Amino acid sequence: MGAATGFILIDFLVRPILRFSFKFYFVGFILLFLVYGFIAYKALKSAYLSERY
Repeated sequence: MGAATGFILIDFLVRPILRFSFKFYFVGFILLFLVYGFIAYKALKSAYLSERY
């Protein structure tokens, strides 16, 4: 799976959520916080695991 395919899949998955979140800003903020928190968690976890082993 290439990067372009990943971007297209993300676009199809995220666009309906964004349309809903523009109507309810609080829900959109929570979803955005959860997505970026998950990405940060995975990045920090992989960084610490690579240093230990």
